[in-house]
Amino acid sequence: MFVGRTSVLGLIGELTEPRGENAAAGPRPVVVLTGCGGSGRTAILKEALRTWRDRTASVLVQPLVLDGDRTSLRPLLTSIMLGLGVGVPGYSVTFPRSLVAQLAISANFAGLPAGDQHTRLRERLNDYKRRPALDNFLRTLAHDSFALVRVQVPGLPDLVPKLAAQATESALNRLYRGRGLMRFSWGDAVDWFGHQDQDFANDAETTLIELSARAKSKDPMIRRGVDDVLVAAFLADLRRSHARVRGRPPQMLLLLDDGDVPAATTFVRSLLRMRLAIADGRPTPGNRLPDPLTVVTTSAGPAAAGAAPWPGTGPVAGPRVRVEVADLSPSEVLQLARSHDWATSERTGSVAGRLTHGHAAATEFVLRRLNDHPRWLDDLGALLDGHDPDEDVRADRHLLRIFVRGLDPQRPPDDDSVEALITLAAARTWQEAAVLVRLLPPPFGLGSELYTSPTLWAASGGERRLHPLARYLGLRALAARPDAQTGWDGVFRLLRGKTHPDDQAGRWHHERLLGGRAKVADELAALLTELPSAEWLALFDAVVVTPDPRVTDLTEIKGLGRPPTPAGHTDALLGIVPALERDPCVTRPEDIAALRQLAWHGFLQLAGTEGVADKQPFLDRAARYSADSSRY
Repeated sequence: MFVGRTSVLGLIGELTEPRGENAAAGPRPVVVLTGCGGSGRTAILKEALRTWRDRTASVLVQPLVLDGDRTSLRPLLTSIMLGLGVGVPGYSVTFPRSLVAQLAISANFAGLPAGDQHTRLRERLNDYKRRPALDNFLRTLAHDSFALVRVQVPGLPDLVPKLAAQATESALNRLYRGRGLMRFSWGDAVDWFGHQDQDFANDAETTLIELSARAKSKDPMIRRGVDDVLVAAFLADLRRSHARVRGRPPQMLLLLDDGDVPAATTFVRSLLRMRLAIADGRPTPGNRLPDPLTVVTTSAGPAAAGAAPWPGTGPVAGPRVRVEVADLSPSEVLQLARSHDWATSERTGSVAGRLTHGHAAATEFVLRRLNDHPRWLDDLGALLDGHDPDEDVRADRHLLRIFVRGLDPQRPPDDDSVEALITLAAARTWQEAAVLVRLLPPPFGLGSELYTSPTLWAASGGERRLHPLARYLGLRALAARPDAQTGWDGVFRLLRGKTHPDDQAGRWHHERLLGGRAKVADELAALLTELPSAEWLALFDAVVVTPDPRVTDLTEIKGLGRPPTPAGHTDALLGIVPALERDPCVTRPEDIAALRQLAWHGFLQLAGTEGVADKQPFLDRAARYSADSSRY
């Protein structure tokens, strides 16, 4: 079930809708969906394909990472070409220029005199005007490309060779205008390589022969030039196909997953270069036609660098727009919970959302597990300790792998990556995490994705912080780690030792998690009459920003037996508040009610402390815990 993200789908729809009569012919911006692993970027692409697949030429492609040349554009471009070529009724998409380029590249002109090279090219193009020959060429091209790129097109399964055969058949029928014609003319497709819609005055056949030679080069600059010619031919084919459709057809929709993979970034960069070259060049009949391609890609951050942020109110100007895929809202989590079991959906959605913070993949996983094991509503720790049935690993590690998997599509998540993330989870902020990098094994240094990812470490409250679910899961795993240096005490001692002298909240935060709760309470209580009440509460909030998953005994959390003094009340609140606000494994309604009552009482007592001048902030804080409990 797909829930939420209506604004993002609305943007994709707006960019794909037919252009108005007075709309500019320039290209629509490339949309880059950014988010951490499991945020739902791929799900948005699939929903967009489902929405548009019956209305316009649409394709969803995902480059696969295999051994060999990972930067080659040809398999990806061929898959996009054939996928869009399936089209929809009344929307014929053909690629004669792209096919001419592929035929030239696959030919061997080495060692032939210039005149013989031209003769061989003409013979080759003439031979492939016949349907059986072009059919065999296309089938081989499609099969080889689809082996490197996962493709989804309307009505076809993600299978090879069935997908390759059906996409090839669709492309041939459009080229030959039906099944009866067995031969056709390349028309002006060959001539295009002389001018390339940029008013060049080159010899078309010489350009194709040079393209064949340069496509085999290992020089990045030469390869870049080949990529640009291929993408320019691809765009020219799209413009002319679009212009043949009656009325005002929608944009063609390319949904490109894993946009950080080299082949994907190569394609997008070349696409942007060619669009810019056409915009800056002299108008010609070919480039005056509207650019009909809407491109939506995904990224964990790198491919979105430099893209303009989308304000959320509509498209923005510029070649690329960055759209952050937000976590699901509480109402969206509730809607997902209803799809599993409407009778218990309100509590199930609340418990799941408190743990996952709306992280899409984790929310779906947790709801499914709670549906299978309703008793875990009162024991999320058992859910996290249990095994994921698909991966045969603990559920908490399965969820951590989701975050790691989203960092680098070229590398599957491994235990070393997960262990490194667990260590970094102790840090309150991205800046503080730099202290812990020294504990990580190679290659997880300051330059690794685990530390640099702008989606794993997102901006929150003026600081970059780890996603709260990843941090909580990491803290649970850190608490169970036996190693003295990289376990709980070793990591927090290192953080405490590196805390800036002026960072009083940081020092007390780490001290509390090292078992110094009573000591921190004494020092905080001593400031009750010295600091303004609002400032004291802000300091307190900074100290309790992290839950302590090692403390599971409710008596210890409640702080029972503390003396009825300011220090005693503060000590109790140091256990109660992080459990209420930060520990999602506290789920039993009666436990939450008891903790809320104690929090209310504790802040009331602090308000009555002799010497506290401004009591209202403490009274307001107490009222928070006596109000509606829906926030828990």
